[in-house]
Amino acid sequence: MSWKGVITVPEQRIAFVHRVIDQSASVASACREFGISRKTGYKWLARFIDDGGPLEDRSRRPNSSPARTDQHIARQVLLVRDRYHWGGAKIHAVLSKQGLPVPSVRTINAILKRNGRVEPRSNPGQADQRFERRRANQLWQLDFKGPVEVQRQRVHPLTVLDDHSRYLLRLTPCVNMRHRTVWQVLWALFGDVGLPDQLLCDNYFNATGNAVGVGLSWFDGQLIRLGIRPIHGRPYHPQTQGKVERFHGTLNRELLPYVDRSSLAGFADGLESWRTNVYNSLRPHEALAMDVPVNRWLPSQRRRPDRLPEINYPSGSVIRRVQSAGWISYRSTRILIGKGLAGDYVRLEEHHGQVKIFYASHPIRTLAASELNKDTVL
Repeated sequence: MSWKGVITVPEQRIAFVHRVIDQSASVASACREFGISRKTGYKWLARFIDDGGPLEDRSRRPNSSPARTDQHIARQVLLVRDRYHWGGAKIHAVLSKQGLPVPSVRTINAILKRNGRVEPRSNPGQADQRFERRRANQLWQLDFKGPVEVQRQRVHPLTVLDDHSRYLLRLTPCVNMRHRTVWQVLWALFGDVGLPDQLLCDNYFNATGNAVGVGLSWFDGQLIRLGIRPIHGRPYHPQTQGKVERFHGTLNRELLPYVDRSSLAGFADGLESWRTNVYNSLRPHEALAMDVPVNRWLPSQRRRPDRLPEINYPSGSVIRRVQSAGWISYRSTRILIGKGLAGDYVRLEEHHGQVKIFYASHPIRTLAASELNKDTVL
């Protein structure tokens, strides 16, 4: 008779013991009948004689775990996780700096998992190849985080990040996304920390005001007057601004679900406190060998002037004033420059069959001289 599937495993064990002890069956025959090895049969008999009770499966957990992490350290791991919402690598780096006998990153992750602190995350796929400028302030990245509801209104956090150090220069909630609103934030920032060499932002800040999208935007024009080169990512390629995009993922995980949103002032204070006290000075960064951004960033040596400089072209230059519709007139041709520069002057150079147009020293457009015809728009 096969006993499997007829009665439970503990009942099978008791039946086996009853067959041997009460019915005087040999161990060998009883083992054949119940389909178990002699070693297993003798083990059941010994346990019944010792304990006299049900033969349930015993826990395989050891009575003691000498290698188990000290409870004080485990509590510190959980405290850091609950406060900052970091993973094992960052927790390991922070606790190590405090001089604690920190376990490995793998053990810390096990502590987080064992205590229900780890949430499943989707596979992000292969990371983009990463590039980094060699020193601070060579390039800043700027972008808006998607809208957040604060005090029943849509607010757009504006991020400005240094490419080399990952130093978070600004994290400012804006009630709109207008170029002039962003410029007010940047102008104050330039006054505090100096000017970058280049500023990378998406095409929202690029040339506007004409159908073909050429020329300069008002925003780019302001940067150029300060000697800052504007750079724009390719359309539909957010990976161009990979560092700021990754930062926004960090913002979603580590701050936005927990920051006060009952008032705009409270929300702004929460962002600024996290920027200065956590992200820049406490949170380790894998790309910085677990260092913090404040240790790799310095203010720029290029100081901001009190006023936006005027543009002065060399004597004898061919200049044209940009009309309100965003074009200039040259050799009976209307050339689109962009409404953002309306009222300003641009300089033209013509040689080797080409016409080059500059705003300050920044090239805007290059056209073939043969394209300049009467009553055309380029």
